[in-house]
Amino acid sequence: MPLPCTYSLAPAILEAAQPDETMSTVPSSLFLAVFCLFSAVFFTSFLVRMMIRVAVLDHPGHRSAHEAPTPKGGGVGVMATFFVLFPILQGITGQPILSAPVLLTALATALLAAVSWLDDLYQWPPSIKFAAQCLAAVLVVAGGTSLPLPPAWGGAVVGAVLSVLWLVFITNAINFMDGLNGLISGSLAVGCGILALLGPAFGVPDLFWPALLLCACLCGFLPFNYPKARIFLGDVGSQSCGLLAGAAALHVAHTTHQPSGWVLGPCLLFPLIYDVLFTLVRRKLAGHSLVQAHRGHLYQVFHRSGINPALITLAEWGFVVWGAGVACWVAPMAFVPGFVSALGLLLAPQLLWTGLAVLQTRRHPVGPW
Repeated sequence: MPLPCTYSLAPAILEAAQPDETMSTVPSSLFLAVFCLFSAVFFTSFLVRMMIRVAVLDHPGHRSAHEAPTPKGGGVGVMATFFVLFPILQGITGQPILSAPVLLTALATALLAAVSWLDDLYQWPPSIKFAAQCLAAVLVVAGGTSLPLPPAWGGAVVGAVLSVLWLVFITNAINFMDGLNGLISGSLAVGCGILALLGPAFGVPDLFWPALLLCACLCGFLPFNYPKARIFLGDVGSQSCGLLAGAAALHVAHTTHQPSGWVLGPCLLFPLIYDVLFTLVRRKLAGHSLVQAHRGHLYQVFHRSGINPALITLAEWGFVVWGAGVACWVAPMAFVPGFVSALGLLLAPQLLWTGLAVLQTRRHPVGPW
């Protein structure tokens, strides 16, 4: 079965990269768009350096991977740069700025970023963060970014409810997984780069430039966080990026022309989804509280058992790339075979990863997971 990428990717990327014909000249507009991306790396790096000086510290606790107080405002640099350059890049490339999906997704992300930053400062109760996540998710779905379920499956109402649940889950999953240097920032940067590359072939060329912009912002942050961390993303970065990642996955599912193209977002996010779900199920079966802070995620178990954290992070990045390959393979398939094939191919490396964690902890016991 041919991959969709092998016959349509290159023309689709070229088409997506071309600004609207109303722009003065294509070469100059394309140059300005690329200049925005390089500017994103530079300005993110500048703002991250400023946040290191501000020094809102994350003090190590019993579940922390770091041993010394470390600034945690790196996400401010990422999101501030993204919000400043996004409308400029949209204008340069001829993409809509004032449409309902764009405006409400931007508003939702800004709201969540603001609440998350205030929580980083004042350590608010979890209920406030959860309420902000729910409100942000509702705003995204209200803008029209939701699962397109047929009437037989419940139609728009059920699709909207499932979309809100998906956004809240992904936002929290990415926040939970932000516990090792470069794991989330790198995984999302790789995922954004792949989304930009594959999006046009999946029928979502409008994500080409926004995905590249977020990738550039994360790349501007990554050298300060990996392999040694001078600063962390913090909730402002992990939750905001999580909401954007979840919204992008919904947009692909809503817009794609590939029979199983909806799998692209879940495939790219699957390593994070699996770790969170596996940890929740395992802790539930063991009788542990699901809301209590812990160090039982697979990446934490590997780290506690003595594995180099930089290697764990690289493995997680590799899982994202594997997910992209799986999405390309199953996209032309019908819904049921596409879903079954994707699930099997995605689970295979994760089950192997889980088995390696079990073997590693038998050789180097880490105590309760």
